Amino acid sequence: MRTLLLPLLFLALVGCREQRQELGQAMSGKPPVISGSLEGEWQIADLNGGGSVAGGSLMFDPGDQGTSRVSGTAGCNRFNGAWKQDGSTLKLGPFASTMMACPPPAMEVEQRVVALLEAVNSVSYTQAGEAILAAPDGRKLKLMRAPKP
Repeated sequence: MRTLLLPLLFLALVGCREQRQELGQAMSGKPPVISGSLEGEWQIADLNGGGSVAGGSLMFDPGDQGTSRVSGTAGCNRFNGAWKQDGSTLKLGPFASTMMACPPPAMEVEQRVVALLEAVNSVSYTQAGEAILAAPDGRKLKLMRAPKP
C-alpha cells in the first residue's frame, strides 16, 4: 500500500505545482502564453522595440519530411533558410540571401533582422495571436499574421 501511495502523492503534488503556476500567472496580470505554430505568412510588427519593418514579412513552410523552410524579406533582399519548432524552442537558419544594393538605412535594418533571426532560440504567443521570437541576449522580433487576401 505504501509503495502505491508515494507515486500518487507525487502526481498530486506535480498537479498542484502546475495549478499554482497558472494561478500565479493569472494574478500577476500577465497574459497567458498561448502555444501555436509559426506555419504560414507573418508580417514583422516590431524589431526589438523599435517599431515595424517596412515591407518585412516571413513565410514559414512546413514542407514534407523534415524540409521545413522559412523565407522572407526585411524590405530589400529576399532570404531563406531552414526552421524547426519544438514547442517553444525554435531554430532558424542558416540563411541565404539575394545581394541587391539598397539604401543604407534599409540594408542596416535588414542586417539586424537576419542577425536576430539567426540568434533566435524561442517563440511564444500573445493572446492577440502575435508570435514573439526571442534570442538569448534579449533581442525580440514580434510577428503578426499577414492579412488574408
